[in-house]
Parts: sequence; C-alpha cells; structure tokens
Amino acid sequence: LMINISAINQTKAFARQDGALLSLLWISAFAFTILTPQSSIGGLLALSTPFFVAWRMISFKNYALEGNMSYRKGLVYCMYTFFYSSLIFGVAQFIYFRFLDNGRFMGTISTMMMTMQSAYKQNGIETKEINDAMTLINAMTPLELSFMIMMYNLVIGWISSIFIAALTKLKTKK
Repeated sequence: LMINISAINQTKAFARQDGALLSLLWISAFAFTILTPQSSIGGLLALSTPFFVAWRMISFKNYALEGNMSYRKGLVYCMYTFFYSSLIFGVAQFIYFRFLDNGRFMGTISTMMMTMQSAYKQNGIETKEINDAMTLINAMTPLELSFMIMMYNLVIGWISSIFIAALTKLKTKK
C-alpha cells in the first residue's frame, strides 16, 4: 500500500475550498433563521447541505480526478469538507453570539420552545424536558454554544458523508 501524499494534499485543498463555500451556505441559513424566523428559507438552505456537498464532490471528481474517484477518497473528501465548514461556521457563530446577538438567538429558541410546549400540553405530554433544555441553553456562554453547534455539525456531517460518498460510483459524462 503506497500512500500518495500529493493526492491527499489535493483532496484536502479542494475540501478546504468547498468547506469554506459550505460554511457560507450555513451562515446564510443561520442568518435567515435569526432575521426571519417565520420564514422557512433558513431551514431549506440548511437542508440543502447534503445536495451541496454531493454537487461539490462530483465537481471535484470530474475536474481534478478525471471522473475516477474511489469511495474512500469520496468519504475522506466529504469528511474534510464538513470538518473545515464546521470550523469556519463555529468561529462565525462565536463572533455572532459574542458581539452581535444581544439575545436574539435565545429569543428565537424560546419562541420555538413555547410553540413546542403548547403542542406537548395539547397532547398531554410532560414539558419538563423542554424547560430543562431551555435552562441549559440559556446558561451557556457564546463559546460553549458555538462549540456545541460545531460538534453537532461535525457528527451529522460525518454521518452524511457515508451516504454522500456513495455518489462517487455515479458515471460521469465524457
């Protein structure tokens, strides 16, 4: 087994670039969610993540690899892309929570939780867990909150990578 350092560096370089683009998508989704919580645009942008990563991976495969990519290379590419994006988005969120938020995020979360509480009560479900979660989230510092979201993005991204990398087997147009 021979390790091709230049192929690894190339994969990481494309993943860094595409991770930066993905972080812009996430920042946009977050901004829409905070600025227009009644709109579904933020949620739709966030849900487009796997399609965006798949599109960028296929572009990398066709542009840099002449249409040939192993599942393993696709998996590594996707995992690096989610890693770099989570890092950039985590820093952007920390800056937002630390210097710009002024309680807006917690207000949005509280509104969502109140909606959930009324739905829980209508169905006869205990709301103690929602209250406990709100207390926990409200006690978090900007660093803790952005780190928690970053770790969540990493885990979800790496799990998604398993499925997105399967697209490496799609035939390319010649």
